[in-house]
Amino acid sequence: MSFDVAAVRADFPILSREVNGKPLVYLDSGASAQKPQVVIDAINTAYASEYANVHRGLHYLSNLATEKYEGVRGTIAKFLGASDENTIVLNSGTTEGINTVAYGWAMENMGEGDEIILSVMEHHANIVPWHFLRERMGVKLVWVDVDANGDLDPQKVLDAVTPRTKLIAVTQLSNVLGTVVDVKAICHAAREKGIATLIDGSQGAVHMPVNVEDLGCDFYPITGHKLYGPSGSGAIYIRAERMAEMRPFLGGGDMIREVHKDHVIYNDAPMKFEAGTPGI
Repeated sequence: MSFDVAAVRADFPILSREVNGKPLVYLDSGASAQKPQVVIDAINTAYASEYANVHRGLHYLSNLATEKYEGVRGTIAKFLGASDENTIVLNSGTTEGINTVAYGWAMENMGEGDEIILSVMEHHANIVPWHFLRERMGVKLVWVDVDANGDLDPQKVLDAVTPRTKLIAVTQLSNVLGTVVDVKAICHAAREKGIATLIDGSQGAVHMPVNVEDLGCDFYPITGHKLYGPSGSGAIYIRAERMAEMRPFLGGGDMIREVHKDHVIYNDAPMKFEAGTPGI
């Protein structure tokens, strides 16, 4: 597929600058993407004329900000192929999304000796939270290697399953190798065995159409800054059945309905997984 390079560059103000006397060429979008003018304009408008806290006020600006903020949930659901926007939890990015699963789901549904299957090409965000559980709960991390071409064979992942396997957590597209993983095969086979699946969509959602319901995954975190959006923005798709098995792991404003001296009542999902003032 061809495209007009000059027209694409014109969408990104930063590409109009020069470095060492030459037009800037930016090849690090896998780490973080530059922002097009339309995103910069939306941010400027929000802060210049529409800003207020969300979910916390009855005044005009708060209602306007809340309406626009909640509209994002439906947009992300459509983008990810999720039929129910309440399966989308808004957050600061993939790292928070994976930690939400680690502390909100895994700590509630796993015990000492239970196993999590990972590939050796995972990003640290999809490794370190599971090490926390290994250290604190005694869960076991089971590693699956890639082949000589850097590909991950879905059958090797499934061959690593044992009666103690509770979760498979793998990337859809490696940020280092560019490897595309057949996560659909993994997810459908895992579901037949009652094993939860987390697919790191940080790179996959940028480079290919995604339909989480077709993939059959239970958790699919994404990050906004790789999708040309603001830093500190992101979301995670959580299948409704898995969301019902979770407890919130971040406490604060907005995730709570009532606070008393001797008990609290949490908000409904997905709100109960969204503590504090978000990145508006």
